[in-house]
Amino acid sequence: MKPVRLLSMLGVAALAFAVPFSAGATVKKEGSWPGVEKKVDLEFEGKPSDGLKRLAKEAGWSLVVAKGVAVDGDGAEVHVAVDEQPADAVLEALFVGHDVVAHRNGTLITVTPASSAGTNAPNVAAVPAAPALRDLPSLPAPPATPMAPVLPAPAATPMAPVLPAVRGEDRNIFGGSLVIHKDEVVHTVTVAGGSLKVEGTITGDLVIAGGSAKILSGGRVVGNATVFGGSLKVEKDGRIDGDVGIAGGSLRRAEGAIIGGRIVDQDHGGQVELTAGDDGTTTEQIPSESPRRSRLAEAAQAFGQSVTRMALLFVLGSVLLALLAPRMETLRVEIASRPMRSFAVGLVGTVLGTIGAVIALTILCVTIIGIPLALVGVLLGVIAVYGAVAAALTTFGAAVIGHRTQNPYLHLLLGCAAFLVLSSIPWIGGAVSFAVVMIAVGALVTTRVGGLVERRRRAM
Repeated sequence: MKPVRLLSMLGVAALAFAVPFSAGATVKKEGSWPGVEKKVDLEFEGKPSDGLKRLAKEAGWSLVVAKGVAVDGDGAEVHVAVDEQPADAVLEALFVGHDVVAHRNGTLITVTPASSAGTNAPNVAAVPAAPALRDLPSLPAPPATPMAPVLPAPAATPMAPVLPAVRGEDRNIFGGSLVIHKDEVVHTVTVAGGSLKVEGTITGDLVIAGGSAKILSGGRVVGNATVFGGSLKVEKDGRIDGDVGIAGGSLRRAEGAIIGGRIVDQDHGGQVELTAGDDGTTTEQIPSESPRRSRLAEAAQAFGQSVTRMALLFVLGSVLLALLAPRMETLRVEIASRPMRSFAVGLVGTVLGTIGAVIALTILCVTIIGIPLALVGVLLGVIAVYGAVAAALTTFGAAVIGHRTQNPYLHLLLGCAAFLVLSSIPWIGGAVSFAVVMIAVGALVTTRVGGLVERRRRAM
């Protein structure tokens, strides 16, 4: 046997004898435990509860320990020094002296007192200690009643229900609504601009992008939940076994809601650690480890992003000037001759166009065939607006240096540079950007996308 492996096995044995124990105490495993557990390297000295947190991090577990399990009840500390040992073996060593049940569901492990511990407590106290153990002066005497604390009510224990036997089908929501009824099982669910109510079980992940979802009482998400610019609400007795990630969205939890993993909120730069007990859940904010950047660094990054956008606008405008010269010239003439009219038409056209675009996208996204058409339409609309902005900047450049050169690319370059400087000025930059965009949209409307859409002539 190799010396390193011998030392690691001795480390697990030392861990088992470093924790106060009583005769007959066991860790009963339930749920889906793998045949071969992940091996961990762990070196720790302190309270057993802190050792459990370190073990869960090394093993990749989400660990929930009920308050009925008093791991630090006697105040003793442990020394852990193991190398390449199965994580479940280290878990059993840390719980020596406690009759507990470890239920596993994926990476979520829930530790609760054994249901028979209360009835067996007198028998355990009556069993005398082994002679070999009495001869060890460093070991404390076994407690007379190791399970003296009152067991939590069964309804309050955050025990994960049994996974359904079926996987379910994927469901996607685009601008509509969906209700997953009780006893209904689905797999991955995606909500984009719609609403979702979950009374049944989602065996996969839940993704919310610009929509809303509610996990009602009895509803369950086995995987992770991710929120992008939407909202997620977990009501009492609703359950999410995995992690919850939030980016530009919101999460609301009612009292009694269960979240087995971590909550990562990108907007607040930290994580929320959850601890479940017999009286509900408590949260602890973990601050972000990344230092806050200075204002100068933030301003430099913002200016660099503006330069990148102007460079892309110049490239796109140059391509359109080369490929669609007549259309761009039509836009430039309209902007140069009637700029205020273009601005006014742009205001009205933006409001009406937004309403029409939302209605059209909603109708198209109802069917699978309409989704690609909606994406193509959005892409063409964005290109048209950027092209009109490039035409407006080219008109400005021609007004400044048109007496020196007739090169439209130089006109566009000067317009982009001036737009970059003016848009970076606080307060003024926003007004300048708004005016340029409105003039560009108005020119698109009045010229019918640079003459691309022909005017219908009335029949004589």
